[in-house]
Amino acid sequence: MKQIVYFIISIIIVACSTERTEYVARVKPITLSANEICNKNKVADFIFDMEELKKDSLINQSRQVFLKGIDAYKNKKQLAEATELFKQSILIYPDAKTYYELGNALLDNHSNTSNIRHIDSVYEVAEHLGFKPLAQLYYKKACVKNIEETKSNEKWSVIYNLQSALREGFTDTALFYSDKHLNSIVKNNSFIQMMIEYNAGKFKNNTGGLFGVFAKSFTPSGTFEVSANDVELKNYNTSISYDFVKFIPEMQNTSFGRDVSHDFYYVTKVAETPNYVALIYKSINFWGAEMQPVITKISTYNKEGSLISSKIFAAQFSAEKIKTGKFENNTIYIEDYKRIWKQAIDKVPFEENEVERLELIAKAVYAIDESGKIIEKSVPANYSDSSIYAKQ
Repeated sequence: MKQIVYFIISIIIVACSTERTEYVARVKPITLSANEICNKNKVADFIFDMEELKKDSLINQSRQVFLKGIDAYKNKKQLAEATELFKQSILIYPDAKTYYELGNALLDNHSNTSNIRHIDSVYEVAEHLGFKPLAQLYYKKACVKNIEETKSNEKWSVIYNLQSALREGFTDTALFYSDKHLNSIVKNNSFIQMMIEYNAGKFKNNTGGLFGVFAKSFTPSGTFEVSANDVELKNYNTSISYDFVKFIPEMQNTSFGRDVSHDFYYVTKVAETPNYVALIYKSINFWGAEMQPVITKISTYNKEGSLISSKIFAAQFSAEKIKTGKFENNTIYIEDYKRIWKQAIDKVPFEENEVERLELIAKAVYAIDESGKIIEKSVPANYSDSSIYAKQ
């Protein structure tokens, strides 16, 4: 009997001491090298791979370098330095607008046709990543193709890209004749025929020039809301080209150069009438480490693109101060909140902390009148207002 008891105890001991070992295969993340940045498949694989990791910090680092590149390119006119900065930004995290600006810098700095195919490849990746607006991209691709096909009399690819630009809303056809990259094509029979057809129909299809291209890049929505849980609008990540700086005053600093502390993103078009169009866009300050300021604005323009009114629609000003917004039936509802965190934000990392509650500070109601001006309907004294009104 004792032997049986000892045998049972031995089985129990062995069973309890047996540990199950699980082996997890860790796949090394895909990397991107300098000679691979024009490989569309490699770039797409890299972005997909980064989705599995914490990519926010990489995007932040990438945009900081990108903005330095914009400063070198647009403000300092240092094309070689800008080119290297754009490439560095891409290697950290690829973005359609970075590719577009890299292509522009390379195009402005090219001295012969030896690197033209490379510039074309850069624009191809920008298109592959969803660059908006396509009209500007097709125009630039036409410039590249015209240089590439200098000795060709046909230039079908140049005409194709110009037609694509016009189809997407490009209307500044004076550039076709003044741009040094295109002036050799104006006597081409296919170009002449294209312009005859365009001029015949342009009054019927006029989209308001450059502003028409800008406004067309916003996806329309009748009702739009930014909640307290989504003030960063992370899903809206298509950035606005600096080609449209004249329509966004904040894109310029006080020296009339390009502001390189922020980047700007399309959000939505919420209204369009014969008198005005109402657009919502956001900007991010990329110099902050965490809880970067994100400002979302609603702006109204006349059909020529002149600003009528602009107001902060929603925002993350800081870890504690936020603003929410809603647009419905031509009315704007805005609320100011204070975030109350469970633990002190200067002692606990944000990823280990959470918002306990929201404290409503004030709420205001505005409307857009028939002329496109944003007017007050109900605004309390303690509401933190923020408006820009054009000269009436």
